[in-house]
Amino acid sequence: MEQHLKHYPVVIVGAGPAGCAAAINFKKKNIPVLLIDKADFPRDKVCGDGIPLKTFKLLEELGFNEDELFKGGFKISRMIVYSPQNHKTIYGSLKSGSAVKSGCIPRKYFDNLLFQKAASMADEVLSGNKVIKISNDKNQRRLTLRRAKDGSEFEITAGLVIAADGANSIIARQTGLLQSGEERRFDGMRVYYKGKAFDSTVHIFYDKRTLPGYVWVFPVAEDTANVGIMINKKSANIRKLFQEVLDTNPGVKQILNGAQPASDVRGALLTLGKMPGSRTADGVMLIGDAAAFINPVTGGGIYYAVLSAKKAAEFGSIALAEGNVLKENLALYEKWRRREILPGFKYSNMLKRRLSSERSAEWLLKRMSKNKLFANFFIMVYGRPLPKYTFLNPLFWVKVFLSR
Repeated sequence: MEQHLKHYPVVIVGAGPAGCAAAINFKKKNIPVLLIDKADFPRDKVCGDGIPLKTFKLLEELGFNEDELFKGGFKISRMIVYSPQNHKTIYGSLKSGSAVKSGCIPRKYFDNLLFQKAASMADEVLSGNKVIKISNDKNQRRLTLRRAKDGSEFEITAGLVIAADGANSIIARQTGLLQSGEERRFDGMRVYYKGKAFDSTVHIFYDKRTLPGYVWVFPVAEDTANVGIMINKKSANIRKLFQEVLDTNPGVKQILNGAQPASDVRGALLTLGKMPGSRTADGVMLIGDAAAFINPVTGGGIYYAVLSAKKAAEFGSIALAEGNVLKENLALYEKWRRREILPGFKYSNMLKRRLSSERSAEWLLKRMSKNKLFANFFIMVYGRPLPKYTFLNPLFWVKVFLSR
């Protein structure tokens, strides 16, 4: 094996939104960074392509503006949620001048935009290189990498490793930080449809065959939509079920009428946010999908990816300045997760259980379509990063009663 033991204060493994946001945030603190990814960019990523409004605020902090973000995407002003029996709850409006609630940006464009900025700031970038092993070497981490172009291997050392290498994180597995399980994951599939005009509405279908998951239609351009399924029934033939819903669900058929598949169907794993385990080890911090920072009811993870990258840089830089990146000195990051992120995942998991059976899902979603308070409560909990004791906060209930 080639011995190339170059040392870096911070090594970020994975150059998706989490890894790139981490690289930018560390460099803003003048900390040297190596950014690694197994792929060469631009590359595609299986996702719903939905970017919530709260994420755009974090992206502005990283130096991105609305025009460059939406150059390759589509602004969203309305969401429609469908019950198993096709009752609809509508949030937002298509009226001219309606506030933009979120956006849909294909990950091939979005991730490359972030990568180009992060790569321009990082001290070194190793794309096309896969981390295959991590181990402790005295007071530093030793990483073994494999080059995609020829399969050769080499090693580097790091003071602090930021694991942003996705749901199948090699860092998370080899450090034994997370306790996986089938009930703590979703499986997703996605295909692009093209050929008809789509308005600025995202559609979420809680079909009885997919519960507690759903089928989505997210427009990414005036004539193109990301169409996908999220489900945690491991025994199901997901591809067959996905096609069955596309062919038979009346709401889906209506929305897609006139459009045709324009890409291959691709799948991905989603690790859900209530997965037990720590997100830190000696000299290691997990962020984004690698940390299972994915909302248990929506499957959304980009907001948490960018936010956790910001916090990892904040707390990691403190540990680096103190010359101690052992687990106990990274405790501020773990405390932040438990205080600010985990409670919202727990609330979302409660809602996920409510959506797990056709009867309870229909009861809730039908009432949402007819009752403003039910609709407001749903949207206040749905995918939100809610702090602990949210339901004891009078302001939460004021918003439930007065929203929409």
